[in-house]
Amino acid sequence: NVAVCKPYNADFDGDEMNIHVPQNEEAQSEAEMLMKVDGQILSPRNTEPLVAPDLDQITGLYVLTQKDAVFPRAEACGLLNAAGIEEDVKADETHGRELFSMMLPRDFDFQGKNRQCRKCEKCKAEGCDNDAFVSIRKGSLKSGHVDSRVSNEIVKALFVKHGPKAARNYIDAASKMSTRLITSYGLSLSLDDYYMTPEARRQIIALYKDGRTELRSLVHKYRKKTLERKPGKTLKETLEEDIMDVVERVRHRCWKVVREHIKMSAIRASTGREFRHNAALLMANAGVKNKPINVVQMCALVGQQAIRGKRMTSGYRNRILPHFKRGDLGDAARGFVRSNYSSGLTPTEYFFHAAGGRDSVVDKGVNPAKTGYMQRRLINALQDLIVRKDDSVRNAEGRVVQYKYGDDGMDPSSGERIAYGEPVGVIAAQSIGEPGTQMTLRTFHYAGVASLAQLGFTRLVEIVDARKTPKKPVMEIYLKKEFQGDWDKAKEIAASIEEIRLNKVASINEDFRRRAVTIVLDRAALRERGIAEKEVEDKIRKAETDIELRKDGNEIIIALKTGAALKPAKGRKKAEDRENTLRNIRRMTTRLSELHLRGIRGITRAIIVKKKKADGTMELSLATEGSNLSAIFKLPQIDPTRTTTNDIMEIADVLGIEAARNAIIEEIKKVLDAQDLKVDLRHIMLIADAMTANGSVTSVGRHGLAGKKVSVLARAAFEETTKHLLNACVANEEDSLAGITENIIIGQTIPCGTGNVKLIMETD
Repeated sequence: NVAVCKPYNADFDGDEMNIHVPQNEEAQSEAEMLMKVDGQILSPRNTEPLVAPDLDQITGLYVLTQKDAVFPRAEACGLLNAAGIEEDVKADETHGRELFSMMLPRDFDFQGKNRQCRKCEKCKAEGCDNDAFVSIRKGSLKSGHVDSRVSNEIVKALFVKHGPKAARNYIDAASKMSTRLITSYGLSLSLDDYYMTPEARRQIIALYKDGRTELRSLVHKYRKKTLERKPGKTLKETLEEDIMDVVERVRHRCWKVVREHIKMSAIRASTGREFRHNAALLMANAGVKNKPINVVQMCALVGQQAIRGKRMTSGYRNRILPHFKRGDLGDAARGFVRSNYSSGLTPTEYFFHAAGGRDSVVDKGVNPAKTGYMQRRLINALQDLIVRKDDSVRNAEGRVVQYKYGDDGMDPSSGERIAYGEPVGVIAAQSIGEPGTQMTLRTFHYAGVASLAQLGFTRLVEIVDARKTPKKPVMEIYLKKEFQGDWDKAKEIAASIEEIRLNKVASINEDFRRRAVTIVLDRAALRERGIAEKEVEDKIRKAETDIELRKDGNEIIIALKTGAALKPAKGRKKAEDRENTLRNIRRMTTRLSELHLRGIRGITRAIIVKKKKADGTMELSLATEGSNLSAIFKLPQIDPTRTTTNDIMEIADVLGIEAARNAIIEEIKKVLDAQDLKVDLRHIMLIADAMTANGSVTSVGRHGLAGKKVSVLARAAFEETTKHLLNACVANEEDSLAGITENIIIGQTIPCGTGNVKLIMETD
């Protein structure tokens, strides 16, 4: 039964299962109450159904609930019989939606939208032209067809409103009825299903040629230097971003052609009615396996092959393959595959496709080890967090981590009050660790702040490890109302905060022969940033005392005065004699290249981002590479109530520990949302609270929560076993055995769940 494959991660390639037999009455009743399958329908990770109709079962429900799905009496009775429903069908013909309604409780009400919803400005509800609004009143399906999204929502609604038994009955009946239906009609897939008419081929070729013309025009502008540079991006980065937009549009337009022209087959019902469909599109529309992109790649074009979210750049010198001219930035030379899988790829296209595929293969190999270790660290750090009788969450020493679990005391998997003794720490750790395995190490083609920030698995590790500074510090800067719609003002603010160092506006060379440093000023760069040459001179004189400075046109030549005292170098206490040694000249070159001329220290670039507000109007904000929260807060044009950074340690320093706790929650959510992974907020909140409970941001590893436990055995069981045991012996430490690990080690019942409760039974 494919409905139960997901929670076991089971497939049909030889999977086996073990059976456990509880021995005594207590164990048997515990297993029956806690482990019964209908109690596990919703996932504790995200409150979504783990057990629900899937694959061909969904396709069956999709066909069953179509507007024109009508079945003769004999067939309707056969479907009801398969589902185990004892209802008499009196009419000669029965609508599929009536049969579907018979699987639902009579007092069940539900409203939802399926995948065909176009998000119209004014929803027509039950009168929707796309049959997208699903309405169930008093257990009767009134409008809309059921697809994977709606089916899952129905299972969840049944579980929450009517309990596990109603959800189980629906899943059983829907699985059997849909399988019977789709088996009798037949759902098969062949290359013939991807046939496109000559007219459709012509349209696809025309769309490709339009895209290629647009791309060539961008390359032409780039070469002529007339391409408008995006704020904070180089001309090359702007070109590559624009090209990615063009190639994505080509593939998207092809989907419209495919949808209209793909070959349709007819299913003839026993009533004589015909139901026209295409098997590939049917699965895509039902939301089962195929996605529109798969259908496009099969019969239109495969599209752009990307590595780490960008077009390919490395290969032979100035080109990727020797089949193309040097410096060619066109579509074919950089991995755009215009063929489709049905007709086959050319050798060069095949190469690019293999390179694009290698990207995810590498991820699959590297990811599991990293995610496994992160999950182990999280579980070790959080496993002692247990719900107490007052709904608070405390650790093994009894210290409060949350006054009320998840702020509402509710269990995400059942929608009921959280049980006393629930090991919420382990569940939270697993809820973050499990989606980590699905998370790619890649960063995709994002826009705005996301294009600068790191949003893959490595960022998640960075957050839970409480690193001092992120690998890619990024700020989201919001402007006050009067500047939100003014592009020129936003550009001005972006330019004023971007840090300009000497190496951005000049080339700095060491002249060892003359024992001097030569700075060649880039006058065009200075003009663009509005910096005078005199200003640069003054800054150099202020930063470097005891130098001889000579200007020759746009060249500044700096030599050290002999016998002058040098400022103490970093890490050295006393000043050294400053002579014209090569070492001292090298040091001065390094210092000069980092010399701050203008802007805010630490912010290397700022880009302008357009955002849609809740009321539909557009708002301009800034995204920066680099972070300096305290300096940005001092600017009068900035809205400090919304401006933020991804540097959690900086937030803790500037705004305090409560703000840092909120930042951890927001940052983990951003990473998960970017990969389209859903985790209940209560789990993320618990991790953030555990990391900040002692008043400072603490990591979860051996130098943080896991390594600072009071229990000697718990510390020794994680990492650096001998170190912890020896130190405990030297310090004459005792272990009160209050946590989980230490009780497992010595073979005692663990103090959580049913181990927290003493059961007394009277026997007659």
